[in-house]
Amino acid sequence: MTFAAPLFLAAALAAAIPVVLHMINQQQAKDLPFPTLRFLKISVEKTRRRKRVHDLLLMLLRVAVLMLIAFALAKPTVTTLSSLWGDGANSAVAIVLDNSASMGMVDSRQMRFDTATHAATQILDELGDGDRVALLLTSGPKFPEEGKLERTQENARQMLAQVTPSYERADLVVKLQQAQALLADIEATNKQIYVITDLQELCWEGLAEEKKEESSKQTDAEKEQDESDEIPIIFVDCNRAPKPNVAVQDIAVHAAVPVAGLPVKASVELFNAAPIEQQRHLELHIDGEKKDSSPALKIPAESTLKHDFLFKFDRGGLHRGEVRLVGEDGSALDDRRFFSMDIDQGIPVGIVKAQRHEIAYLDDTFYVQQALSPGNAGSWAISTTSLVAADLLSEPLNQYKVLICVNLSAPDADTAQRLVSYVTGGGNLIWFCGDNVDPQAYNQANEQAGGKLLPAPLLDIRAPVAGEERDSWNITSLEGKHPALRDLIEPASLYQSVLVYKHQRFDTANSPDALALARLNDGEALILQRDEGDGKVLMVGTTAHTGWSNLPLRPLFLPLLARLTFELAGGEQTRHSALAGTPIILPLDDAVGQVGVEVRPPSGEMLRLTSEAEQGTGRQVFRYPDTYHIGLYMLRLLDASRPTQLAFSVNVNPDEAVGTKIAREKLEELLKPHPLVFAEDPEDLTDTFTWLREGKSLWGTFLGFVLIVLVFETLIANRLSPKKDEENNQPPPGMRRLARKGHTAA
Repeated sequence: MTFAAPLFLAAALAAAIPVVLHMINQQQAKDLPFPTLRFLKISVEKTRRRKRVHDLLLMLLRVAVLMLIAFALAKPTVTTLSSLWGDGANSAVAIVLDNSASMGMVDSRQMRFDTATHAATQILDELGDGDRVALLLTSGPKFPEEGKLERTQENARQMLAQVTPSYERADLVVKLQQAQALLADIEATNKQIYVITDLQELCWEGLAEEKKEESSKQTDAEKEQDESDEIPIIFVDCNRAPKPNVAVQDIAVHAAVPVAGLPVKASVELFNAAPIEQQRHLELHIDGEKKDSSPALKIPAESTLKHDFLFKFDRGGLHRGEVRLVGEDGSALDDRRFFSMDIDQGIPVGIVKAQRHEIAYLDDTFYVQQALSPGNAGSWAISTTSLVAADLLSEPLNQYKVLICVNLSAPDADTAQRLVSYVTGGGNLIWFCGDNVDPQAYNQANEQAGGKLLPAPLLDIRAPVAGEERDSWNITSLEGKHPALRDLIEPASLYQSVLVYKHQRFDTANSPDALALARLNDGEALILQRDEGDGKVLMVGTTAHTGWSNLPLRPLFLPLLARLTFELAGGEQTRHSALAGTPIILPLDDAVGQVGVEVRPPSGEMLRLTSEAEQGTGRQVFRYPDTYHIGLYMLRLLDASRPTQLAFSVNVNPDEAVGTKIAREKLEELLKPHPLVFAEDPEDLTDTFTWLREGKSLWGTFLGFVLIVLVFETLIANRLSPKKDEENNQPPPGMRRLARKGHTAA
């Protein structure tokens, strides 16, 4: 407890006055014996004792009144701080301003961030000349003056005028540590850290682990030193009454094959952060034009809802996509999400057959050709070239992303070596079986090629045995984790309708690294794949024609073969994405030296940068850190041997729509031993500043006690006082008459 006017404590000496008066009043009267009233002695003694207690109680109450008045005039205050923010004292203040995406939320009256900047301005107004101040922002581009303690407020005010809510997530743990380190080495009478935030729980992730790790590293002496140097942390909570908000949290784009004219599905996930159901409309925009609009979507309270858009791309190339929420809600920052998709990539594929056939539909590669070059598909993403087995010795194989060998005889040593070099160099080889495939000859060629020609050694060719009930097998499972097959596992009838009358068996026991992409109903692998060098080898254990299976005639065949081709060739490229504030990282594993990269951010400006060698590995990596705005970032690699253009979609962190606040009690526990102060009104910090300067005043409390004591003193003085007769030690009138009669008789 401290006193703002300690001189008034001297007034407590007045409490001696009732004591002195009480002692004067204690003079005893002379005893006069009166024999006839001896029987009244007991009553008189009882009255005298009661008067003594009464007088003592009145004295104590009057002493208490005078002392309470003295203490109240001294303006007593209490505080948890080691020192108060005194006027004219040398002060150092660090202001941590949360400008993450959640601060763009609109509360009942205004945006949280506007409340936050107003609070920061109040703090600056409260500082005196010579006080040092530093402003730290949690997100967005870094200002040159940010995080510097300066004796003027000009730079801090300029930053406040320019900063805006970002699309990023805040890490208040890191910023608080920076503020503590900033003030640790400063000589100042008073130090304070202001954290202006909405107290979103996500911003404090890792605080418990960080505290535990620091505690384990500190010695006892260091802990004592930290406790003696407590810096108060003042929280200004700007999260008051959030307006109902719906956010676009995610979008996933799926296409069986990325080809113009074929269906594409965009699955959009919406999140309703409000405690009541919300209704919203969604719009799909492709290349800046509105493509589709949803009906009214009802999103349950504090839940998610998915909506699918089905559309087609009219032309090939790299396309920019965006989904938007229509209408206003709690935050405009999370109402959009961007994506990109590359269409019609012109993958060169070589289709190899034993020899050309005069009748096209009798050719072994007829159905393969139809699947990869459909005549009604318009602009198609695959460019096929028809080859014969003899061409494998002369054709430049590295010009093909995928080679599909259909029902070929076992290659000779030279052809096998060329095929192995093609695969290990990054090519992809698919084998289809047939009557020309001799397992023994293939195994021999594979052994000569070092086991790199096939995904696994071949066993026998199996067909139903006469007398058995079985006349065929059917596919019962696909490898759902394989990127090419994950969209083909439903419905199951798509592949379960495939009948296999004859198939090549694989020795999978001796090829543990081979992956079975499809299995028959007795567990035998029908399609097997294995990585080899930079490429892949894949074998289909049945024919590409109708001799051994009805697979070429089933609806599965076209998407299966096309998706395998895209996956092997990298045709269905991974759509690059990043969250706002996180750097774009592009590994350039096969780059010999620096690679020039042109970057076009959403603002439209063109930047020319270069890759750099990664520390420890030496490989080239391109990094672009300035992803503060959402949208599409276009990267063009200036090395002609690589893909010329890539698109990175940068979006707001979806976690920012989750509005769960951290409890004050939890913060106090995690931030011990630092004393915490919570401002009650972020729009008016006057009371908070008063508390920091004076502590919590007990003036009203002491005056209240004065009134209570005065009430008791009045009650005791008027209600419980002895009657006048008793005060003079006189018996009651009846007793006096009795006494007079006794005196007369005597």
